Amino acid sequence: MFKLETMIYASEDGTYSVFTLNPDLQKQLDALATQHPEVCQRKARGEAGGVTYQVRGAALAIQPMRGS
Repeated sequence: MFKLETMIYASEDGTYSVFTLNPDLQKQLDALATQHPEVCQRKARGEAGGVTYQVRGAALAIQPMRGS
């Protein structure tokens, strides 16, 4: 088993830097970046498969995890 870690950093300008190793979340953020580039941009891909995105605050919603 491996971790699908995601880190979210808030900036004073109302944007968030989102780093994730989770491929499902990467797909969702890639789709958001494609459909709404003014709201979400893919910034960098790391060597370990992690991706960093910049997201405007209104586009980011955090929901509780669903039970397995």
